[in-house]
Amino acid sequence: MFQKIKDYFLNKYLAENKPNRRPQLVALQQARSIGVVCEITNEDSYKSIFNIFTRLQESGRNVKLIGYINEKEVPFYCLPQLTADYFCNKNLNWYGLPNVVQIQDFLKVDFDMLLDFNCHYHSPIKSILSLTHSKFIIGRTAECAAQYDLFINCGECDNLKFLESISIYTQKLSGNDR
Repeated sequence: MFQKIKDYFLNKYLAENKPNRRPQLVALQQARSIGVVCEITNEDSYKSIFNIFTRLQESGRNVKLIGYINEKEVPFYCLPQLTADYFCNKNLNWYGLPNVVQIQDFLKVDFDMLLDFNCHYHSPIKSILSLTHSKFIIGRTAECAAQYDLFINCGECDNLKFLESISIYTQKLSGNDR
């Protein structure tokens, strides 16, 4: 019951504060700025997403990472950096909205592409997806499909396979697959 009340107020806030954005199709290869949203469940998931984050940065793109940890504290292996920040349940307000400066800064950036690497629904991630000003939002969580401009249903595939799918589909949709 209490969770339904929290969800009601979160959805009301998101509906009232939804930015006026016009989606613009961008191929992954042409995206100059990329936002990455993910859930960190353990050290292996951290290494997996950080590998992708590093790969995107090495290709000359401006990449920023926001990682959500569904725990009370951020684990020791999640080292905040200039372009990578992490938040946990302690950083949420009473109805589940992330309440840290790093999230506000992330939401102000007008990314060419925002990639959601989550496989499972989390209301703080939905909040970020709903409040972003990014030009093109891609993800794979069915419960957040309304927040995406492109929903790729690859189930519980690994992050590298999901990134490859993003590359293939955005190239085809933008007409750059020749």
